[in-house]
Amino acid sequence: MCLGLSACPFVDRLPPLPQYKPVLMPRSQLEQAVAVLPPREMRNTGKIYLRDPYIFINERYEGFHVIDNQNPAQPQPLAFVRIPGNVDVAMKGSLLYADSGADLLTFDVSNVQQVRLLHRVRNAVPELPMPELGQVPAEYQPQNRPADAVVVGWQKL
Repeated sequence: MCLGLSACPFVDRLPPLPQYKPVLMPRSQLEQAVAVLPPREMRNTGKIYLRDPYIFINERYEGFHVIDNQNPAQPQPLAFVRIPGNVDVAMKGSLLYADSGADLLTFDVSNVQQVRLLHRVRNAVPELPMPELGQVPAEYQPQNRPADAVVVGWQKL
């Protein structure tokens, strides 16, 4: 067994941790970017919620899809709700909760034809984490970012 990491021959064989830089967005742009858009292709999906007859599917870092599932053999995409920095969603009744960077958003989805943002709580959740264990170079550390910048994603270097 290795007694000290510096004396352990296996330490030199470990691959280096990947490096990431944050994808930043000015807060004012982040808050203006939330929008209900036409349906689009799914690429990087996350959680799925069923609120009969509708399905809500999270698109990691980007928002959520609204799908009409009245005919399960032919589900119909209805809309895409753009939310920069969105990783997670949760539902209770006709309310859908979503993160947007460090903010918590509440949407009314009682009428899927008119999904609407009800409320935003700034800095309610921790900063968006890296997708895997990695390192952030010094120039991208929080103290070196613009004061109004919000992390909405991560880019592997």
